Amino acid sequence: MRVGIIGAGKMGLWLKREISALHEVYLHDVDERKSEKPLGELVSDSDVIIVAVGFRDVSKVLQGLSAMPLCGKLVMDIASFKKYVLDGYRALPDCALAATVHPMFGPGAESIKGKKVVVMEVPGRQGVEMAEDFFRGLGARVVRGSLDDHEKYVRYTIALSYAVGLALARIYSKYGDALEKYGGTSFRYLSIYVESLLGDPSAELYAEEARDVLDEFIEALRAKGMPRPTMDPAEAYELFYRALSTLGY
Repeated sequence: MRVGIIGAGKMGLWLKREISALHEVYLHDVDERKSEKPLGELVSDSDVIIVAVGFRDVSKVLQGLSAMPLCGKLVMDIASFKKYVLDGYRALPDCALAATVHPMFGPGAESIKGKKVVVMEVPGRQGVEMAEDFFRGLGARVVRGSLDDHEKYVRYTIALSYAVGLALARIYSKYGDALEKYGGTSFRYLSIYVESLLGDPSAELYAEEARDVLDEFIEALRAKGMPRPTMDPAEAYELFYRALSTLGY
């Protein structure tokens, strides 16, 4: 199978590395120095096209593909927030296959094998089963998702995590080394997390997607009482210290 990837950012390059183990892969980017094929040639030569650009840029890329020969080809995106991508899929010719995909990990992952990939149907389009087969063939753990549920819950699982992390980063930066001197296990864990966010150029955009749930977050800060655990707290504590050990603490 021939696979074209549009976008030579970290995730695009990571996907190229993983997919190249089984398929022929071509790369295109707006930066010609990073491109292996012009866009038109990439589309013509590919059976599968993966759009791996920032989530607010996916629709524009899809619209740019709309006049190209896409009949029978599978077009996918890997955007974290899907409300921005659907207009782009509507622009594609009816004969194009499509699915919208969310790898639930970043380019720091060692391999795609065993990692969770959520695959969702693009309304009015065939192609979701083909997308599932494609990622399952790479060794991923494929989960069929719902667009409505995805948009509801990624505000909590991704956007809110980024918002909290960036807020902590801004606070931590005010006090510098003093916090390190008096920081314990929780601080060590959180400080590593927030530092990792500072290397993500999309971090602020991700955090902005939490704006609709920030009131709920603030309300939860003011609430009293412990929520019901979803796993054994003793097991969670053990896993937490195992993670700290990996971080050198």
